Amino acid sequence: MDVDLTTDVLVVGAGGCGLVAALAAAERGAEVLLVEKGPRPEGNTARSSGMIQAAGTRFQRAAGVVEGPADLAADVFHKNGGDCDQAVARALCRAAAPLVEWLVDDLGIELRFVGDFTYPGHSQLRMHAPPSRTGAELMAGLLAALEQRPRIQLVCDAPVVELLTDEYGAVSGAVVETSGRERVGAKKVILALNGYGGNRQLVREHCPEIADALYFGHGGNTGEALLWGRDLGAAADYLDAYQGHASVADGYGTLVTWATVMQGGFLVNLQGRRFGDESQGYSEFARVVLTQPDGLAWLLFDRRVFDRVQSFQDIQECAAAGAFRQAATIEAFAERAHLPADALGETLATYNRAARGEAPDPFGRQAGPPLDPPFVGVRVTPALFHTQGGLRVDPHARVLRPDGVPIPNLYAGGGSAAGISGHGAAGYLSGNGLLAALGLGKLAGDHAASTLSA
Repeated sequence: MDVDLTTDVLVVGAGGCGLVAALAAAERGAEVLLVEKGPRPEGNTARSSGMIQAAGTRFQRAAGVVEGPADLAADVFHKNGGDCDQAVARALCRAAAPLVEWLVDDLGIELRFVGDFTYPGHSQLRMHAPPSRTGAELMAGLLAALEQRPRIQLVCDAPVVELLTDEYGAVSGAVVETSGRERVGAKKVILALNGYGGNRQLVREHCPEIADALYFGHGGNTGEALLWGRDLGAAADYLDAYQGHASVADGYGTLVTWATVMQGGFLVNLQGRRFGDESQGYSEFARVVLTQPDGLAWLLFDRRVFDRVQSFQDIQECAAAGAFRQAATIEAFAERAHLPADALGETLATYNRAARGEAPDPFGRQAGPPLDPPFVGVRVTPALFHTQGGLRVDPHARVLRPDGVPIPNLYAGGGSAAGISGHGAAGYLSGNGLLAALGLGKLAGDHAASTLSA
């Protein structure tokens, strides 16, 4: 095969998955070419809260939390009903704690144990995040580490337009478009392009229930990995799976952390009424919000909650932008939010009775503590963050054919690979997205580099 240049490992996509894959492969001695079709490394990781779930880290133990990978896997399976590739899920759960400590110890990324609240579906405190609790800070740390690795060459504005194969069907490189088209030969190729959330046609085909929601993911996630894999005969799984989010500040384009809900907040529609159990999870609740009048809701909490979530940069950004409404009474808040005061007051009273244990919650939520004045709220819209279905992979992140045989030299991670969240949105456990991105990136980079001579 005639090529313009060669490399050991070609990584396609410079989001969180691609950066981790490149760093892992280079650490094992591989020469890595990392190509990004956009003008800068970004991806969905940069838009996330940067929360990495891991069971068994030294940071957990220091906080008095003792558990292991099997405990994390049990929560993953409880949330998705056991409907995922369990071998891949267990591999990711085993890899999570070493991944977090590798990020801190080897790459110099600052991560802190999140000990102030538990996300829906988690039986333990096990999130690890940058100080700002943003994916942008996590990406900045990965890029800083990348700059210290001379074995990695990063090229932006370089979309891949085609995968190359040899006469035996093994992947042998890719065609990269820069100033012209270059044929890049590679011993291993890792697809880290995320999913197809930015491709409306594919979303309507596979995830129609969320197709009309705001897309809050990276615009470059247009499904090429899925299409290339299919052309090569790869299997694809869970294409209807996605991560939604029920609370993006309407008109401001900023996420409002679901910690506000887990600390006691609730959502009402434009009629001032609650419409479901918010604690089930922000992913599945996105579709519920979408069914409400105008597809909007108000997220209501109190000053106690507001003060407790100040460590989240998205809260700081929303406050600086003027997204929050505050009032000394529920009647005044209703006026500021243009909500029916009687209905909102009745909703608050019903919620607080349940929070105090005086009556059951009408939606079955284990509510509490009650909300007291002064009140804070923000109008929110539901969003699609990223798709969770993709190419079938094994525990080494190798792309598989329907018969379970790996396509030689091809790997996938993040949204390019089938995730561990089952079907739809309800199986998404907080952190599954970053675990699949960074975890599969690490597994792919390690295996690709260690088998270069195979």
